[in-house]
Amino acid sequence: MSEQARARLEKCFAAVFPELTTSEVPRASAASLGEWDSLASVVLLGALEEEFQIQIAPEDLEHLISFDLILHYLQHDHQVS
Repeated sequence: MSEQARARLEKCFAAVFPELTTSEVPRASAASLGEWDSLASVVLLGALEEEFQIQIAPEDLEHLISFDLILHYLQHDHQVS
């Protein structure tokens, strides 16, 4: 994934989790963030779909539980650049 796309993903995380510092975003996960609940997942989903102009299937959402997993999903399932 290009650095531009990674930066766009970081922007989505910053919008949903504004308390994270720039260095914390790449390590963010549902397990490490108490505020990453089902509502935050839905808001993040909307931000990702808008930013990357993609459609994420609801059944995929349960697997997108960290920055790294979302990055992998974007790279392999949607080939975002």
